[in-house]
Amino acid sequence: MLFVQLLVNGIFAGSIYALLGLSFATIFATTKIWHFAQGAVYTLGAYVILAASLYGKLPFAFTVALGVAAAALLGALSVAALYRPLQRRGASSLVMVMASLGVMVIADNLIVLGFGPTGYSIDVSVPSTVSFGAVLLTGGQMVAPVTAAAVIALYLWFLFRSVNGRRMRALIDNEELLLLNGVDTGRLKMLAFALGSALLPCAAALSIVSGAGISPYFGIQAVLTGAMAMFFGGVDSIEGAALAGLALGVIESVAAYILPTEWQTAVTYAAVLLFLMVRPTGLFGRSLPKTSL
Repeated sequence: MLFVQLLVNGIFAGSIYALLGLSFATIFATTKIWHFAQGAVYTLGAYVILAASLYGKLPFAFTVALGVAAAALLGALSVAALYRPLQRRGASSLVMVMASLGVMVIADNLIVLGFGPTGYSIDVSVPSTVSFGAVLLTGGQMVAPVTAAAVIALYLWFLFRSVNGRRMRALIDNEELLLLNGVDTGRLKMLAFALGSALLPCAAALSIVSGAGISPYFGIQAVLTGAMAMFFGGVDSIEGAALAGLALGVIESVAAYILPTEWQTAVTYAAVLLFLMVRPTGLFGRSLPKTSL
């Protein structure tokens, strides 16, 4: 029954990873910008939820909505106040990456100044733990997959059914064609930043529901996980990143069935790296930017 328990744990973790992968892929696939400041947005969104819960005494669902709104605004501001000014000055992609990392470091330290270096936790009302023999299913493990599936389904409906969603998908393959048809691709890219950022507090909320604490630097791991899910799924496949994130969570958890738990992350990253050596485009990707050495 240990394997079944690990599988349950993996599905829970994969639900969070799927949202992180979807967030990272939305921004990178459409804009080709390495937005590492997503780690700061993830952390800030979580602290908005924390502040609204502890100080505002608001219902948890409402605090998550506030976090989503704040994250979407931060995503749009990243474009308006950081990347576009850099592009107007002829900054290279590397300069924008360094600027993004700088924003993440500054934001993390501002959070430390405002809330202190210690972590916080929020008590959230969830269903009681249910046991099926030796397998335990916590309230967080019941809530997270259902919530993540609903958010992802709604998001994919937007991408495939709405006009702006279809334009965002077209932006991945051929921005010039959109420009020739009179589409404002700059507005689409800002929308991608806003929507990709809005997914981050949803992932943070699922982590909070599980009982995990909030700390000033926990956004760093979120960035690494989101990037790994994107590469695993395919850099030009937004929906593929969500499925890859789920797979990452399962692989990471099930690895503990045969190896010590401290090797879980290393084994997961090694397995993904080996897969990408065989199939560089990822599970669902079609192409990669060409490079030469």
